[in-house]
Amino acid sequence: MRYINRKSYLTSAALALVLAPLPAIAQEPDAASDTQELRVAKIVVTSRKVEEDLQSAPLAVTAFGAAEIQDAGLANIEDIALLTPGLTFAPLFGGAGSIPVVRGQSTSIGESNVGFFVDGVYQSSRAAMDALLAGNIERVEVVKGPQSALYGRNTFAGAINYITRKPSRNLEGGVETTLGDYGLREVRGNISVPMVEDQLYFRGGASHYRRDGYFDNELTGGDLDSRETNVLSASFEATPSASLGAVLRIAYENTANGDSPLRFLENNAAPGNPTPAPLPPAFQLYAGEMLAPGSGYGVSPGGFDRQNTSVSLAVDKEFDSGLTLTSITGYVELETEQNVDNDYEARSIRYSRATADLAEFSQELRLASSPDGSLRWMVGAYYYDLSSDGRITDTFVDGAFALAQALSVTPLAGLLPAGAITTNDETTTSYALFGSLSYDLTDRLTGTFEGRWTNETKDIVATQQSPLSPAIGVFADSAEFENFVPKFILDYQYNDDLMVYLSAAKATKTGGFNIDVTGSGILPSERVYDPEESWTYEGGFKSTLADGRMTLNGAVYHIQWTDQIVRALGATFATLNANAGETSITGVELETRARLARGLDLTAGYAYTDSAYDKYTFGALAGLGLDPVLDGKPLQWVSEHQFNLSLQYQKPAFGDWEWMARGDLAYFSDQSTVQTADAYVGDTTLVNLRTGLSNDDLSVSFWVRNLFEEDTAVTGVFLPNQASRFDTANGLATPAPVVGFEAFNGLVTARDPRAWGVTLRKSF
Repeated sequence: MRYINRKSYLTSAALALVLAPLPAIAQEPDAASDTQELRVAKIVVTSRKVEEDLQSAPLAVTAFGAAEIQDAGLANIEDIALLTPGLTFAPLFGGAGSIPVVRGQSTSIGESNVGFFVDGVYQSSRAAMDALLAGNIERVEVVKGPQSALYGRNTFAGAINYITRKPSRNLEGGVETTLGDYGLREVRGNISVPMVEDQLYFRGGASHYRRDGYFDNELTGGDLDSRETNVLSASFEATPSASLGAVLRIAYENTANGDSPLRFLENNAAPGNPTPAPLPPAFQLYAGEMLAPGSGYGVSPGGFDRQNTSVSLAVDKEFDSGLTLTSITGYVELETEQNVDNDYEARSIRYSRATADLAEFSQELRLASSPDGSLRWMVGAYYYDLSSDGRITDTFVDGAFALAQALSVTPLAGLLPAGAITTNDETTTSYALFGSLSYDLTDRLTGTFEGRWTNETKDIVATQQSPLSPAIGVFADSAEFENFVPKFILDYQYNDDLMVYLSAAKATKTGGFNIDVTGSGILPSERVYDPEESWTYEGGFKSTLADGRMTLNGAVYHIQWTDQIVRALGATFATLNANAGETSITGVELETRARLARGLDLTAGYAYTDSAYDKYTFGALAGLGLDPVLDGKPLQWVSEHQFNLSLQYQKPAFGDWEWMARGDLAYFSDQSTVQTADAYVGDTTLVNLRTGLSNDDLSVSFWVRNLFEEDTAVTGVFLPNQASRFDTANGLATPAPVVGFEAFNGLVTARDPRAWGVTLRKSF
């Protein structure tokens, strides 16, 4: 009951906070007030690949400009999610398996449902989604709902686009230094130089971020979760004529992180025995809120390293006829290495090393008509090529391996595999044709059609070898997928301050392979799973109120998700990925920005998301004594309620100095962490504060993150607990007490504690 009351209280309080300032907004400004100063600033977005005012774009977009990113101290996608209704982010395994979730369409299988882009260039890896913004971002756009028609790959639920800063026309630059507790040290620098007047400009930037761990590694006595990232970037903008422009951007990121605060929880529910005697029954599930301990972490040191190089070239050519030709070329080279003591205990039992080398090239060409006139169109072509080589070595170590080897000939061998050395070499080649057509049916009513045809071929060669055997299993296959996705939009400009729209969009995400080489009984017909599809029906409005002092935008939507890719049992009871799920999602989103008074700004948002399986039976659960029918269960890592509120106040202090104070509040209701929805991470409320002084070229600010020390877990996931399995085997091999076999345990991620720091900026 306490849990339900807390949710109701926070939701009611959130609505009250949004509604309370409205009378103040409606008041007329003083005669001496500058009306323009009291209006909410316009936000220009490129979500439909044309520049347009956010308030006139007929789709749901949350956008953050450079000033807001700086004022709120937004550092990465986790921070962006805190202030974006309809977006949650689950950094599984410390971020190496990140799950961005837009509008409840969560998945941990295959590629992400949310497309990540930097300057319109697709970035495929989940392992790079938590990269730092590093002070070089002009704008972040979170586009909600399927964007397959215009963006293409893996924008099944939405798209997130980082737009970097272009070079300035004048000489300018700056240096920023941050110091904080837990040994935080961050230095950023940037400079923009006009190299050839009116023709060539340069911007360069560098940043270094380093902090000690928030948690101790009690095995070594050192830090557990230290973090370090270095970024270098350079961009050149050439404007040889008024009608021709090009921007070349090069960036390099090097990240070296320590282990993450991960712990297995002890199962407490669903007693059963999925194994033959002599093993006794054991709990097969954790039920209730997953709580992360604040201490007790002890592992053999590991960590996560990433080197990411990206290059992009964007060229725009305007013709006298009003047509514009755009070319975007992108290349990404990513190398990652993750070393994990994946029994997550101080004992030396099991260790995993995973490396991946990825290279992806993309080329987009599009031709657009003039934005003027009653008929506007765009046509384009897209090519994408991905090559990815991965290797995973996951084995028992030392004495644990000896025991696993000794038991390899017993019936317990299948329950205590000694591990595997796996390689996956994958390639993806994709071609697409896309376009959009908008026509003003009347002076207020516009109809738009968008469409994209895609042909994609995937190839894979996978090998797997047990440390106990010289035999190597090989799996090789190729699959071709083809689809067409349309989107229909009607928008009506009721007056200068209100626009309403309706849309229907189909989305498709291509299928993939079941690559378990040693998987028992996977039939040839089950090796490839098909694409999944959805239709999203959305109605929304964009409004401007109180003489421009407030914007209020909203959307209501319904998603019908079919052929959903989920874990399921095959014809011979092998566990595999299959198109065996169906889900319905209904939601509401509201966002507002308001200038309450001169210097006082409010931003707030609310999202309601009802995301649940209509049809999903996971037969493997029956063997654990659980109900395999999951119809009606909520999807993982989705909050039913989200709320965010930001208040920022600026006023003259003394001389040419200005004082600023800002508070950000984010609330997420509980999130299921397992398909049965028995386990969850609890309601979370986070508060961040910033205050400081600034003038035209110097600023100093003091900030606190997680002010009230919210200690709910960040996220959780269920997987085999190798330490538990080892103890089960050891009980059979020695006089130690025999314990039952647990198929899965919940792995929980602890939240960062309260942290504070001071940031000094100098610009010229």
